[in-house]
Order: sequence, then C-alpha cells, then structure tokens
Amino acid sequence: MSFKVISTGPQAIFQDRGRFGFASSGVGTSGSFDRLSAARANHAVGNDPNATVVEILLGGFEIEAQAITSIIFTGTEAAVSVRTAAGHSKNATTNTIIDVAPGDCIRLEPAALGMRAYFAARGGFAVEKTLGSASTDLISRMGPPPLEIDDVISLATDIADSQWWPKLRQLPVAWQQRHIETLNVIRGPRDKWFTPESLDSFFTQIFTVSNDSNRIGLRLNSAIPLERRMRGELKSEGMVRGSIQVPPGGNPVVFGPDHPVTGGYPVIAVLTSESCDRSAQLLPGDRVRFTLA
Repeated sequence: MSFKVISTGPQAIFQDRGRFGFASSGVGTSGSFDRLSAARANHAVGNDPNATVVEILLGGFEIEAQAITSIIFTGTEAAVSVRTAAGHSKNATTNTIIDVAPGDCIRLEPAALGMRAYFAARGGFAVEKTLGSASTDLISRMGPPPLEIDDVISLATDIADSQWWPKLRQLPVAWQQRHIETLNVIRGPRDKWFTPESLDSFFTQIFTVSNDSNRIGLRLNSAIPLERRMRGELKSEGMVRGSIQVPPGGNPVVFGPDHPVTGGYPVIAVLTSESCDRSAQLLPGDRVRFTLA
C-alpha cells in the first residue's frame, strides 16, 4: 500500500512532531514548520498525532496512488486535481478529504495562498526514524532525504481510531490572507541590549520577508535597522523556535524548526506558538509587524 512520486515540486520532505530531548547533544527539534496545519491533516484522516506527513514547499507535487485510501492536503490554499486510471478527472481543493484508488494521479497545484502544504494519508507514512522522529532536519541533514521523482511512499498504520469516518469532508481555512501579517511575541531575554528607539521601532515598523528565508530561519528586511545599546559580544546561549535574533546589521532573523540549538546574537523577542506556525506560510515579499501578546 503506497504512493509513487511523480513530481516533488521545489521541495517535499517528511515531517512529524519532531525529535525532543537532544538539544544538549546539539540536535534540534525540527518537525513540521506549520504544526497546526500538520495536526489538522492527521486529525482529518483519523491518524495518530505522531503520524508522519509530507511537507510540500509551494506546490507542484504529484503522486500516483497504489492503494485505496483517504488523503488530504492542508496549509496552503491551492487546487487539487485527481485523474483516475479510467481517465476521468475530478477537481478539489486543499482542506478536502479525498478518497483515492489504485492508478489515481493526484496533483497539488501551486499555492494561491501560503508557502507550505501538508499531505496526510490514512495511517501516515512508513519512514525510518532517527532518534525517535521521521523529521527531515535541513541544518543537520538528519532524518530521511527529501523526496525525489519515482520514490515510493509506503503507508503506515499510525491510526488513532479504527472506526474513523469523517462527518466533515471539507475543513475550514486555517489562515486568512492579510495585507500585513501581525505576529505576536513576548519580550526576549536580551531586549535590554537595544536602544529604546530600536525597541519602539521593532513594534512600529513593517518588515519584509527576504528571499533568503527557509526552515532554519526567516530573514527580515527593515527600513530602519535595529541598533544595539550594548556593543559587546554575547556568549552563545540556547535558542528555541520563534526566537528573533538581531545580527550586527540590524535586520531580524526569526528562527524556524531547523534552527541551531545555540546562537550568539541577542534575542529581542520570541514568537508565540501560534505565530510560529503562521510564520511558516509567509512568502518572500510578505510584510509583517510584531505586537506584544
């Protein structure tokens, strides 16, 4: 029982809730960038919360079903097309539970909104785990490699409810498009390293997501770089997902799931859990502001 990969799009990687408890050994948590969307995907098809999903960058992902099962894509807003073995076509969208049969070709089109989609199938995917997790960590190169054309994805049996059958076949949209995205933060442990003017600027100016962003971190460009009050060097200290570091250039970097476990730049603020998930869907060029939670 499996799927054959026909197209991966820009990137398709396995993820789950992450690997925990190894930061002291230099191993980060990793896991799905948009944890809410990944959890919604697993819940929609009756999977265990720890079931493995595929995180898809932007879209253009296509697979051929080799078993009867139910699937869903979440995270982005995009069209989903199914071409049956008999040559019939049917159209759907993300956030829709789709029943597929052997020979069906399923394609996730490029996203109209959002950056990362999550593909879940009933039972999850059978992937070899490293340190208890199937997550691909791009900074440490730990976990399974990114999917490639002609790979075969086998189904697992990570099912939460054997009697599952959804009454709701179409999930509500999780994220709404906004002209300027507001991310909630708490003050960081090193906010006093910045001038009062820079602290005020951090909460009042609009930042733009850079093209250099990835799962390790979102790089933000600012019209007014943030200035430090303290000029000395900071010893490396532990980091968490959502930490907002400010390098000497004054443009913030928001740590994603594959962030390094330590960092040497002062952390001005830290995203809330929900805003960490929301940041996964920000595209280069999107504009964001920060506000205290």
